[in-house]
Amino acid sequence: ISDQGIALRGLFIIDKEGVIQHSTINNLAIGRSVDETKRTLQALQYVQENPDEVCPAGWKPGEKSMKLDPKGSKEYFSAVA
Repeated sequence: ISDQGIALRGLFIIDKEGVIQHSTINNLAIGRSVDETKRTLQALQYVQENPDEVCPAGWKPGEKSMKLDPKGSKEYFSAVA
């Protein structure tokens, strides 16, 4: 692809300390979702503000997050099951 002057598409989300927290590289034939990028960025911002919590897959602002321990995870999965 680079021989043809075509670049693959990539996304890197870098935190305030300059650490890559998320990266995605897509083949040309695979589209990207602006909504998923926004959700991922919001999840990163949330966990930076709430360091004892994690955002489960598909998490959106205002939804329940999980505590970063087995008990908290169990409580989360019990609540959403």
